[in-house]
Amino acid sequence: MKFSENWLRSYVPTTATREELIATLTAIGLEVEDVTVLGQSLDGVVVAQILSAEKHPEADRLQVCQVDVGNGTVVQIVCGAPNARAGLKAPLAMVGADLPGGMAIKAAKLRGVESSGMLCSAKELGVDADASGLFELPADAPAGAPLAGYLGLPDASIEIKLTPNRADCFSVRGIAFDVAAASGSEVVPFEATPVAAQSDARLAVELDAGSDAPR
Repeated sequence: MKFSENWLRSYVPTTATREELIATLTAIGLEVEDVTVLGQSLDGVVVAQILSAEKHPEADRLQVCQVDVGNGTVVQIVCGAPNARAGLKAPLAMVGADLPGGMAIKAAKLRGVESSGMLCSAKELGVDADASGLFELPADAPAGAPLAGYLGLPDASIEIKLTPNRADCFSVRGIAFDVAAASGSEVVPFEATPVAAQSDARLAVELDAGSDAPR
């Protein structure tokens, strides 16, 4: 069973550190097998929109992109991702950013064309293993917004080992009740918007067993 640390914390507010939370899970029988940290070191990475993407004059696989980084600021980025295209929203590591893995972003010239930053894949940001192209963001993502805040990062993917008798913990909310009981906290009430009925059909239920089936 894998779940998001932030998602769990949204159900059971706690000031426990990640290490303390992991220790609590294991202590109550929900053995933690793996923890993958997501979205660390994303300072200087923002939501950006590619305004135009033109073929690099000296390289077939590169494109010269004009990129909106918010507040009317446009920067030029040389990009080799196959899905780079006009209109795409994607993460941009600005000059001065330090990405996970120690990659420092500097202004550079690629085949003679200036590039002021780097459009990023999910793998380069440490949020996923996909390195096939740029990390595509929803069309309504606000250009210029810090990527970490927009995606609710940093976070961690926690994997626990469940035995068949613990089906109550096949959901994040089920795990939250165990954590709340162990930490003296309470689970946040679940709120869901009612869905209007789409049919007037009714199923008749009759009880014929009498006292043999009192409920």
